[in-house]
Amino acid sequence: MNKVFLALGVSVLSPLALAKPVIATSIKPVSMVVAAIAGDKADIQQIVSSTASPHDFAMRPSDLKKITDADTVVWVGEALEKFLEKPLENAGKESNAIEWLALEGMQLHNFAEEHHHEEHGDHEHHEEHHEEHDDHEHHDDHDDHEGHEGHDHSGIDPHVWLSPDNALVLAKAVTNRLVSLDAANAEYYRDNLASFEKGLSAKDAEIRTALNKVNKVPYIVFHDGYSYFEQHYGLQNVGEITVSPERKPGAKKVAEIRHEIEENKVQCVFSEPQFSPAIVKTLLEGSDVKTAPLDPLGSQVKMGTNAYFSFLDSLSGQFLSCLG
Repeated sequence: MNKVFLALGVSVLSPLALAKPVIATSIKPVSMVVAAIAGDKADIQQIVSSTASPHDFAMRPSDLKKITDADTVVWVGEALEKFLEKPLENAGKESNAIEWLALEGMQLHNFAEEHHHEEHGDHEHHEEHHEEHDDHEHHDDHDDHEGHEGHDHSGIDPHVWLSPDNALVLAKAVTNRLVSLDAANAEYYRDNLASFEKGLSAKDAEIRTALNKVNKVPYIVFHDGYSYFEQHYGLQNVGEITVSPERKPGAKKVAEIRHEIEENKVQCVFSEPQFSPAIVKTLLEGSDVKTAPLDPLGSQVKMGTNAYFSFLDSLSGQFLSCLG
């Protein structure tokens, strides 16, 4: 009889014993880095769909449930995802969430001051920011940007996933968290981190060699969100169509951009798949300037342990296709 009860006890407890850590991630680039470490030992629940933009995202009940059910939440930070602040606080997940922007060792850029006046083209003012990063709450003028909720263009540039160096910082933080949540698989997570670091170094060198061939070619991006990638690889961005992706430029701005294109001998104007390319088509009417989509979120990249490498490949390939 005791053997029967013992068998029943094991059968009831085993699902709990085998339960994987649940990690809620904000956007796809975060999921890519988490997946590299988690492999098949943790369950990743992404909040913002791969085809949506965090710039204008609205939470749904199903998204709130992902936060509530998660063992930990990994997000970029309030400078990009202000919509997550209250849900994290309400779910009691704020204190143990991993905020990418706030991690020690991050190399952060500030948006150039001239963006307040919508005068673009001088990207040498993107200074690296090596101070303590727990003061993000001071950049709280998001609501002054005509509905540009959750994205502040007067402080820290939050597009940190475009820097391979910053991706490694997050990978280390995720490894430590998974080891603490799932000690039985600690060696697995640490091995994955070692593989990620080695693979990232090789991929970074490969991309740098390829992009060195086009790093003098001037281009314009859809919105000012690529400084980490551009500065890391020495690319020649001379301006952007809009500071805020959801804000359409007026006639005056369109005229200014056309002047920039001519003055700087721009070879390519990039669009983004998350936003309508109509404005780009309007800008380039009657010109020979090339255009191509540039996807900062890797919406078409297949998820898996090598997803972040595929994302870097995809982004560099998009640059090369239009600049080469």
